Amino acid sequence: MKKLIFLMAGVLVLASFFFWMVPSSQAQTKEDKQFMKQHQKEMTTFMEKCSGCHSLQRILAKNRSKEEWDKILKIMAGKPHANISEGELKEIQKWLDFMRAIP
Repeated sequence: MKKLIFLMAGVLVLASFFFWMVPSSQAQTKEDKQFMKQHQKEMTTFMEKCSGCHSLQRILAKNRSKEEWDKILKIMAGKPHANISEGELKEIQKWLDFMRAIP
């Protein structure tokens, strides 16, 4: 139980660090910064639910279509330890759509 608490705390710290450091350095325009602020929830859900088991490099290394991600997310959500709700699936999909749009 303690390991799970430490893992979740670590993920939250990493998500906060990722949100505050990476987007601010990448967002060059006011519109980009506003977009990142609006999608903080999706990014945080993605970080909490996906990076606990997978590295970000592994998740984003292969260019996948929306249909491929939908299939993968349904498989991952079906895992007993995943604990991903339908709402969280939608948030993760939104974030992945955004990440795919970045050249």
